[in-house]
Amino acid sequence: MDVIIAYSALFIGSILSGLSLFLINKNNNKALKLITVFGGAFLFAVCFIDLIPAMFEPHSHSHCQHNHHTSLPLGAFILVGFLLQLLLEQLSSGAEHGHIHHKGEKKTLLSSLMLLLGVSIHAFLEGFPIVSEGKPNLAMITGIIIHNIPLSIVLVGAFLQSGISKLKSILLLSIFASMAIIGSLLNQNLEILHPYQSIIMGIVVGILLHVSITTLFDSEESHQYNLTRFLIVILAFAIVILLPAHTH
Repeated sequence: MDVIIAYSALFIGSILSGLSLFLINKNNNKALKLITVFGGAFLFAVCFIDLIPAMFEPHSHSHCQHNHHTSLPLGAFILVGFLLQLLLEQLSSGAEHGHIHHKGEKKTLLSSLMLLLGVSIHAFLEGFPIVSEGKPNLAMITGIIIHNIPLSIVLVGAFLQSGISKLKSILLLSIFASMAIIGSLLNQNLEILHPYQSIIMGIVVGILLHVSITTLFDSEESHQYNLTRFLIVILAFAIVILLPAHTH
């Protein structure tokens, strides 16, 4: 039941965020930027408090002792994930950071679909560690929900700009909203993946670190954090530290 609730929260959170584009004041981006900063800081903290320690802890699947199945250091897969996110941003134009690079350019149907493809792959991989041994990772799920608020708004905005109707835009958003759930279900049910959990975790950590670091030090924002942004980062770190972890 907890897993169903977690999956529902992930899906509904993205859909409601996308729908909010029709209600919010489009000229006021300050709150959205602060949510983006909070989400980036939250995921950054999740990586170090939860996911990275879980990478190096032995555990079992189907009563078989966990094996890294690689001669490479596990940290190398963090670098792989970091580079993979760089490649995905060639499709998504950096939408994972809460905005689209070159946002002044007119969106076409093709560019919007490429955007959807990029963020969907990102969400699919991001969903792999959200449930472990039948238990949802509260910190990870919370971070993704927050992270998806600006991302869902950006997606729907891009769809609308390319001439897609409101209804079709929300239907396309539902594809993105489902991807983390699909990734999680595959990771749990495909036994071929079970021996490679630490490798998968490393790749996900690299993806999340790239997104969170780029969000926190966005080139479009001032490099000098004001007091509000600084306090938001501290709040995000504190919440992650206090939340129970379930990946261990």
